[in-house]
Amino acid sequence: MKDLTLNRLKNTNFKDLYKKLIVGGESLTQLEYRKLLSLGIIFINEKDHNIFKLGYRIIVFYCNQTKDYKPLYDFALNQGLYPIVKIIEKNENYNSHIEESFFKLFQAAFGENYKVNDIYLSEEQKDLNAFFISNNEKSITVIAPTSYGKSELIISTIKGERRGNVCIVVPTKALISQTKRRIMKSDIINFKKIITHPEMYIDSDVNVTAVLTQERLLRLLRNHKQLHFDIVFIDEAHNLLEKNERSILLASVISILEKRNSNVKFKFLTPFLIDQKNLSVRYTEYDTESFKITEYIKTERFYIYDERNEKKLKLYDQFLNEFFYESEENFIDETDFIIKRSTRKNIIYLNKPVDIEKFAFNISQRFSENTSTKIKKACADISNYLDPDYLLINCFKRGIIYHHGLVPDNIKMYIEHLYSEIKEVKYIITSSTLLEGVNIPAYSLFLLDNKKGRSNLSPAQFKNLVGRICRFSEVFSPITGDLKYLEPHIYIIGSDYTSKNANLEKFIKSVIKIDKQEQDFPTNVLLKNVEINDENISLKESADEFIENFEPGVITDYDKTYAQTKIGRICFANNINEIDIIDNEQLMQNIVDKYADTKLKTTEEIFEYFSTLFLPFIKESEMNIKRLSYPESRNFYKMFLDWRIRSASYREMIYSFIKYWSKLESDGRDTNVYVGRWGDKVINGYNAIWTDIKTKTHKERINLAIVRIKEEQDFLDNIFIKYIEVLNDINFVDEELYNKIKYGTSDKSKITLIKNGLSLTLVNLLVDKYSGYFNVDNNLKTVTFNSRILDKMKENDENEILIYEVKFNTIAYLK
Repeated sequence: MKDLTLNRLKNTNFKDLYKKLIVGGESLTQLEYRKLLSLGIIFINEKDHNIFKLGYRIIVFYCNQTKDYKPLYDFALNQGLYPIVKIIEKNENYNSHIEESFFKLFQAAFGENYKVNDIYLSEEQKDLNAFFISNNEKSITVIAPTSYGKSELIISTIKGERRGNVCIVVPTKALISQTKRRIMKSDIINFKKIITHPEMYIDSDVNVTAVLTQERLLRLLRNHKQLHFDIVFIDEAHNLLEKNERSILLASVISILEKRNSNVKFKFLTPFLIDQKNLSVRYTEYDTESFKITEYIKTERFYIYDERNEKKLKLYDQFLNEFFYESEENFIDETDFIIKRSTRKNIIYLNKPVDIEKFAFNISQRFSENTSTKIKKACADISNYLDPDYLLINCFKRGIIYHHGLVPDNIKMYIEHLYSEIKEVKYIITSSTLLEGVNIPAYSLFLLDNKKGRSNLSPAQFKNLVGRICRFSEVFSPITGDLKYLEPHIYIIGSDYTSKNANLEKFIKSVIKIDKQEQDFPTNVLLKNVEINDENISLKESADEFIENFEPGVITDYDKTYAQTKIGRICFANNINEIDIIDNEQLMQNIVDKYADTKLKTTEEIFEYFSTLFLPFIKESEMNIKRLSYPESRNFYKMFLDWRIRSASYREMIYSFIKYWSKLESDGRDTNVYVGRWGDKVINGYNAIWTDIKTKTHKERINLAIVRIKEEQDFLDNIFIKYIEVLNDINFVDEELYNKIKYGTSDKSKITLIKNGLSLTLVNLLVDKYSGYFNVDNNLKTVTFNSRILDKMKENDENEILIYEVKFNTIAYLK
């Protein structure tokens, strides 16, 4: 007899009975329930893994609908899904049908072996831990969904007795803070410091623990040519597959790390990957053992509601690859749909920051202001920190926050905390910033757009988003856990925020169909499995040129030119990729020699010399920095650097923008201003990157000012600062000016505090008012806090944003 497959099953009348179960709105008789349960039991004993998953899905739906959890309990026992076993055993709502027996008591006792720190692990979670320990001296790849404890693997390495340096490479600055916080909370004995900034490291440091982005790690390696690491974790390792600049830089860093220590052990952590060999970087020799989680614990429900067309709710079944009408309930619009289908905590996904803020405002108008004391206090603190007319405040008053790359960093961190802690805050509206490991509670996911950037969400990206809801900590919480969360609800909504030609039915089939043949799509030119052709060879050659000039000897058969001048070598060391260094280094060196006695002491001089030394050689395609060719642009960024030098507050910067825009209007000058992605007007081009500021209300101007400030700060911090580093490396910048540009201060103690992850605003407050509550060691680059500082700040009614920043970034020790 042939094995049962999904294709064979589709040719039976199974679908009619199954449809009644999954739609849930049609009543099933007891006989029909028994038939379905019987089928589910048959399916979980089949060889085909997809049929097995379908059997589990039937059992979960059956148990949640009938409230008889014995089938799920028995299944979980047999499959080693002890988190499910224990929530059923311990919750009287679930265990009424489970009879007392020796077998049950034995299994309950056996399940205690899977308890770690009051959390029950599944069998594969425990196997993962065992795999990790047994392969401690090897490079490995761990492929495990969200909630499977990848972070705990990092902590166990740091916590264990070890000799050597450990680095955790994370994709975003936000994850630096989050990872650092997890390590600090793990109570590691005799733990000295976590390096989160390149300048925190000193040569006498031993057994280093560093948490860095690839950019910060590169700067650390640049400053310390002898530094090497023994264990390197690559978090969100699937990012290596992509062709973008940051992914290529990550691959470059990996090859440099192995050059410095041929015995380095790489630990790649990712929620999805088909073949670990696709993570093999050119010019390296590591080979990884892999462990892939195959357990199937959550079985999602996927829905489509297209406001543009039928306006009917369809349930998509990923097993049968069919759509079923679930409801013809009427909804006013997509906002009404979300409100009616929402749960306690909800994620709403949009692709563009401008759409995020627009939708946040629209949905907030459907709710009245909340009377929660915590919400009122938070709104007051954000008002004092930024401005009372910041749109986020209006939304937050109504239980809504939004989250994207242009929300100020410490505000973003603070509102994530508030969303998690305050039950009245039900909605977080976010972009792909959520894909990179930010962990927040949520039970439903609504996608108002199916794109990330200019492309559709890939199957991996979509699944990563889906994995952000109904995390195990929520499903199996002893207080709020619920087995209904084993059926996460994901809604894909067609609306004005969705591309007009987006075919949502085709999209969902392409990303989630259960028997779809999955594969990786590596495009990074520094991966061994990526073919080099006419289209990508120049990118590969540029990457090779950078690697070999940064760390000679990585590429054994390298036969291209090395930088011959001091300025050329320094540009490579600082990853100046907007200039063809080899072609232009001699001309640049001539300029450096001409101004050999230069010492830049003002921001105006910085930009003048930048225009002389760098601008003539910037590639024409690099428009983001090429725009500094215009005196107006240079004056604009000079203003930003001057703000930083004198520690201007966010409120002061916002006021300066508003004042300038108002003066344009009152003087009768041109009121069209450049606002980038926030534009709604095309001038001499093809993109709407301008807006007429006189058409904007005061509130709209406030919000434009806030996002523009963050965007321009990011430009300075991520791009322009590299050129200042070059000028500093050739000893052209006055030391005090350099420190003030980089840190906003030349005070050594303040700089040490900033290097330890604190914002300049907080640092100024701490130094001015709380100097007796912390100790700064400028030699070791460490800060020790007195635990009473938090109480003292609360007693003085300091802004909660700053109090939370202290709490999040530090370990407070009693004197």
